[in-house]
Amino acid sequence: MKKILINFLYWGERETGLYRSGYNIIKNLAEISEEKLFCITNYYNDLNFQNLEIIPKNLKFKKPVFKTIESQFYLLNIIKKINPDIIFNPFHYGVILKKVNQVTIIYDLIHITIFRARKSSYFYHRFILRKLLNNCRFILTPSHATKNDLMNFFKINEEKIKVLYLGIEEKFQNLNLPKENFFLIVNPTFPYKNVDYIIKIWRKFNIEEKLIIVGYTTKCIKYRNYLKNLVKKLNLQDKVSFLGRVSDEELIELYNKARGLISASLKEGFNLTPLEALACGTPVILSDIPVHKEIYGEIGIFFDLNNEESFINALAQVKKLNNGDFEKRRTEFLRKFSWQKTAEEIYKIIKECIRG
Repeated sequence: MKKILINFLYWGERETGLYRSGYNIIKNLAEISEEKLFCITNYYNDLNFQNLEIIPKNLKFKKPVFKTIESQFYLLNIIKKINPDIIFNPFHYGVILKKVNQVTIIYDLIHITIFRARKSSYFYHRFILRKLLNNCRFILTPSHATKNDLMNFFKINEEKIKVLYLGIEEKFQNLNLPKENFFLIVNPTFPYKNVDYIIKIWRKFNIEEKLIIVGYTTKCIKYRNYLKNLVKKLNLQDKVSFLGRVSDEELIELYNKARGLISASLKEGFNLTPLEALACGTPVILSDIPVHKEIYGEIGIFFDLNNEESFINALAQVKKLNNGDFEKRRTEFLRKFSWQKTAEEIYKIIKECIRG
């Protein structure tokens, strides 16, 4: 029997889009794979799926550079032990030290394009990622925007890159709850999310609705503290609130009750939160960056980051939405996205690589 090794040695947090994507792809691959499926991961308690043999690994080192070295040698040891026919990396980390048959997902190149503050991430993406990409049979990416970045930055052959859109978990649903007088921002993790831009507009135009900001990551606590201090400086404590981390159940309720989800990102690889909001019946107000227009062009309400008035106009459009028309378009739009479809496309590519 052929063997597939999934490398999910992921040292990010569960709240991230990378974790959500990896989890759902692995879950669906376990349901459809005819091959023997192994998964090496530090999240071994989460991935309790049939037809998936877990290889648990807790990395000893804390610093990224030492984690990278430790995990590389551990991967080589596991490869030697089980001799997989292919390795699938559901995020941007794979086997670098040896030429092996592998497929890797690259979600974005944010850390080497517009956000270079995290030195370890910049160094990895700038100098080490190229080696991984050269070792891959195929590179998967969730948008043509990221595909173009890969081609431009790393000069990768277009035929080597496959675009596969992400999915939406079934638990994100429209609960038909009454809308409340607030707008929502989810996962304001890093400066490229551009949340300070929205806070400043809230003050400048004295927007009457409340703004609720949900989620954070310990990796960029400075930006969160900056946002909280900005709210105090602008005397917006009665309008803008921070909820920190919430459960999925609480998040779904917030999505359902919000008048709209806002994302002012400067760059994204896909951006899952608008998809989650739409699944919960909530309009999305998005910066007009290429990936937002690509993914959400037929359903999103867009604003120009260089024109504050266009954001105010976008808020006004939300208030004027025809609910019946929006519901029809929303339902049709969401049919394009499912983790099952994503996993099936990935599995086809993996099968192709196994066949040679």
